[in-house]
Amino acid sequence: MTRNKKTVPAPWGDLHPDLLRHIYTKLYDPVDFNHFRAVCKGWHAGAPLSERPLPFPLLLEGNPDPLFNSEFKLYSLPNGRTYKLQLPEAQNKMFFGQSQGHLVTFGKGEDSSPTLLNPFTRAELPLPFGNCNFFSPIYIGTTDPIGNPDDMVVNVRCPEKEHSLGFWDKEENDWVLRKIDLGSSRAWHKERLFTFDNRRTWALDLTTGSTSLSIWLPNHVGDFYCLVEAAGALLGIVQHNLCIDRVPLEKCWFEVYRLEEEENPPYWSKLSDIGDLMIFLNSNNGFCVSANGFEFDGIRGNCIYFTKWNGKDDHNSRTLIGRYELGEERSEIVGHPRCTAGTWIVPNLC
Repeated sequence: MTRNKKTVPAPWGDLHPDLLRHIYTKLYDPVDFNHFRAVCKGWHAGAPLSERPLPFPLLLEGNPDPLFNSEFKLYSLPNGRTYKLQLPEAQNKMFFGQSQGHLVTFGKGEDSSPTLLNPFTRAELPLPFGNCNFFSPIYIGTTDPIGNPDDMVVNVRCPEKEHSLGFWDKEENDWVLRKIDLGSSRAWHKERLFTFDNRRTWALDLTTGSTSLSIWLPNHVGDFYCLVEAAGALLGIVQHNLCIDRVPLEKCWFEVYRLEEEENPPYWSKLSDIGDLMIFLNSNNGFCVSANGFEFDGIRGNCIYFTKWNGKDDHNSRTLIGRYELGEERSEIVGHPRCTAGTWIVPNLC
């Protein structure tokens, strides 16, 4: 007669590397990924930062009380969880973004003290544009702009120079502030600044200051809400009802146009399909992420993700997350973060 032998489970730290990788490559939430790495030394070594999965954008709330508050909230759409983020560097400051997971923070008053901030590593880079009252990153061409700031374009608004652009001039080896009279919403595309205003689009060479590609929008199209760089193409987004407070989210809809730059003459063509791309809209700016590789329910491409106030003035006032499907031509509520209006941001752990 054979005795039953008890099966002794192997320690969690001894899981096979292939099994570990199968698990952590599905952790699109950077908080979950960090918690995974913190379990033990084996898991920390087996899940290197260089192999972390592409993080899904998080919603970083606006600071409800910038004078006293250094605690912010991050909302994860895939799992509906809200995380707290201690960010004393943003206390007493406003912030705008995002680009490559970085924000531009600045105070109010004469000493604006702008900095480029990574809210996830808390690394900062002072920007030499004092006495201005508005900043936002337009383009950051490196994943580590704090350590390598020579590929960056920042929108600046100064009382004496109005709309300007701050950028690193590689020939001068210094920061340059150039006044720009063209448009108020901008995007960086193929080494040029694209801007639009009053249904007209321009391309600007920052080095020479010369403009090109003066393109009119079709007569039936209003101004773009923002310009978005997407997989080598430049997209223009037209919003309908998004900025009207009392209109419900379900009645918001969007149009997407692509710049056909190689045509003669260049023109904007309307798209009904953007493939596996997901567009995330912030206030007057946006960015694209491919849905390919995100393996969880409810997340799909050919969609625009946006936020809108729910229209309530009491304690039930909050931000809603909407998704507009281009193929279906409809919007629906997909998230209920308990926070004030926020900024979509792709976490950067570098």
